[in-house]
Amino acid sequence: MRKRTRPTRGQVVFYAGALLLTLAVVHAAFHLTEVSPEGWGLTVVYAVTIVVGELWRVSVLGTRDFPPIALAASLALPMTTILPGGLAVGYSAGFVVVVVALSTYLGQWARRALGEGEPALSQGGSRVIVVSVAAVIYREVPLQGRPLTDWVEDWHDVKWLTALTMISVALLAMGLKILLLAMRHSSSTHALLWQSLVDEVRAVGPLALATASTAAVIALAVSALGPVAIPLFLAPLLLLQLAVSRQSDVREAQRQTIRSLSRLTDQGGFTPPGHGARVADLSLAMGRDLGLAERDLVDLEYSALLHDLGQVALRRPIPGGSTTATAPLDQRRIAQTGASILARTAELSRLSQVVAGQATPFRHGREGAELVLPSRILRVSNAFDDLGGPTGRGPVARRALERIRLNLGYDYDPLVVRSLCRVLVREGRITAHDVADLDL
Repeated sequence: MRKRTRPTRGQVVFYAGALLLTLAVVHAAFHLTEVSPEGWGLTVVYAVTIVVGELWRVSVLGTRDFPPIALAASLALPMTTILPGGLAVGYSAGFVVVVVALSTYLGQWARRALGEGEPALSQGGSRVIVVSVAAVIYREVPLQGRPLTDWVEDWHDVKWLTALTMISVALLAMGLKILLLAMRHSSSTHALLWQSLVDEVRAVGPLALATASTAAVIALAVSALGPVAIPLFLAPLLLLQLAVSRQSDVREAQRQTIRSLSRLTDQGGFTPPGHGARVADLSLAMGRDLGLAERDLVDLEYSALLHDLGQVALRRPIPGGSTTATAPLDQRRIAQTGASILARTAELSRLSQVVAGQATPFRHGREGAELVLPSRILRVSNAFDDLGGPTGRGPVARRALERIRLNLGYDYDPLVVRSLCRVLVREGRITAHDVADLDL
């Protein structure tokens, strides 16, 4: 009998978005005749803006695709009610959701046609959910018997109250967007959900705030300037997007430089090929499992890539490049040499403490200065790769864990070793039965 698998968070988001879109189509069909001719023209401008915004996304920290222009237009559309001269657009909540959904998927398919990436159904589903919430709150939910759209019409002489209402709705929708991003990130990386939420706020929070405020400004300006307000008031957000893109390019260049530098010991014959990259990947997986913040994960990745840099000062390479098999004094000497090299570089000096601490046994760290968690993670992941080699799975991984278990509590932190076991089970390199037999 086939084992039933639980849907992923991305699938749940897609199914929820599909359900909301179905309801929106039905709702829009009943209110389609209410859309004015001027409203249809404005719809085209909004739709084109969303498509263009999908084509030009910004990469935040090199790991997140964020479309501020498309999001700002998507959130401004449900809050747009009138055009210059008091002409009503006649949009219903369902109509707004359908327009945003079609424009979003059209933009994603256009990206695919241009070779910019594959359409992500979960991203389209999250857009539908976010816009549905904004549209329902602003247009449908009764407040003392009347929706917000009616209240806003009564506040035509109190513009600040209208603006505050729009910004509040946009911020609520963006908060939901960040939560959905955190859920997707947590599901794909197996990081803790609360830590993923904190990381998302730090990474895209300022850009999300700018997006929400731009959406409110556009919705307000359309009533006075008409469709021309959409590109006009997206210009500042466009400049911000350019700045974020440039910052992301700088970060990516730094990451590529460090990865190239990490291969120095491989090229010199000091370490096996790919050792630094394997240790970095394993350290990152363990760091996420243990709830490290994203800024700490970046430092952990760089430290893992450069953890053997001190070996370049050796007269003769260590046989096999395994520092785990060397004497504790030699381990500390190599670690201190690598740390001193990093300490001389302003951008990398913060990594010296992690690299230096990798040679300190866990027991020594508890009795003396407390070892930082990244150093404990690095010590365990380096030992596993030294003992398990490039394959590191099956019987080889089991034997490596048996060796690590012999020094559990003295050389290696039990908390980190248990995290290693969870990561290896998740990656299919060992089984849960192996972990139970080893009593880890």
